[in-house]
Amino acid sequence: MANITNIIGGQPYYDAATGNSKNKLLDFWKGDQPQYNLLARTGGAISPAPSTETTLVFTNLNSVATGWTIGDIVWVTAPTNNVTRAKGTIAAVPSDTELTITMDASYSSTDTTGYQIDKYDASTLYLIT
Repeated sequence: MANITNIIGGQPYYDAATGNSKNKLLDFWKGDQPQYNLLARTGGAISPAPSTETTLVFTNLNSVATGWTIGDIVWVTAPTNNVTRAKGTIAAVPSDTELTITMDASYSSTDTTGYQIDKYDASTLYLIT
């Protein structure tokens, strides 16, 4: 059995929905709680509320000065629909509390505050030490 701390890249995993274990990778992330917390930002505000937008500008986020760069894939979650995450890419980091995100599909919400922007990937196993 391999020691997962020495694995580079991903490991194949079984996709129960398709019955396929080929071309599926599961990545491992290891860090402490403060490092894990840096993968999400909360308190995002947008004005006006987005209505079928593809570019979103969020302000009032807790600091994005460390670890948030152009080209990163992120997920946007509105507070009133917190079970649905929408995928996008960081297009700009204008300040320590602001992100401009280009969404993969048009995005709509009635919320203007309380957004979460995160980098949690569903194909990654997070190990908090």
